[in-house]
Amino acid sequence: MTVSEQREMVAVWLAEWRLEKELPLPQQESGVLVADEDSASEPDKTIGATETVPHSGDIVLLPPDGGTSSARPVYVVLLTARSDGSWLCAPFSRFSTPATEGEYATGRSFDPLKVVCAWNVGQLSQAVLERGWLVERLGAADVKILADFALNRRNALPPAKCGPPIVHPLDPRHEYIEEERCLWIDFQSQEVDEPVIWQVREPSIGYAAEDHPDPNS
Repeated sequence: MTVSEQREMVAVWLAEWRLEKELPLPQQESGVLVADEDSASEPDKTIGATETVPHSGDIVLLPPDGGTSSARPVYVVLLTARSDGSWLCAPFSRFSTPATEGEYATGRSFDPLKVVCAWNVGQLSQAVLERGWLVERLGAADVKILADFALNRRNALPPAKCGPPIVHPLDPRHEYIEEERCLWIDFQSQEVDEPVIWQVREPSIGYAAEDHPDPNS
């Protein structure tokens, strides 16, 4: 990817980010989105209620239990299962363009499923996932790339699929990264006996300190 292409991609991402900042927050009551009156009569289609068995590559819409997940839909892709029944997951970005080298474009047409934040993987318990909804599946090739990156078996995502590096300390993408880090806090204290474990593989910073002349030389 050329420098010009990187700048164009950042410009597209910035336009989405700034537009989101200008939009009003969704109406909430006690930290939870106001539900549609007709939703109470609908059958329970959560993973737990339908006794669906999760598989690697499943895309799950998380329950609106926390600040982030109640303010906007939060989708995750299941990467690898753990021996305790939990899953290593990667969330999807709320934007349609990869923001950093750690974000992966899926090639899908549905905006909420266009970009996976592979740098922001987390571990969710089976109890949390059972309250979510299975919506789609990601292809095996994409899942392998994401899992290898999340487990440090792959140092970088394919250049044609990821975003530009962060090269300036004042880049607004720093603020975005800090916002996305908070996603896992929503689910941290929900399971007292089986606490959620999460890790953030922050995108590398590509800038360096400038050399200053020695005044004594």
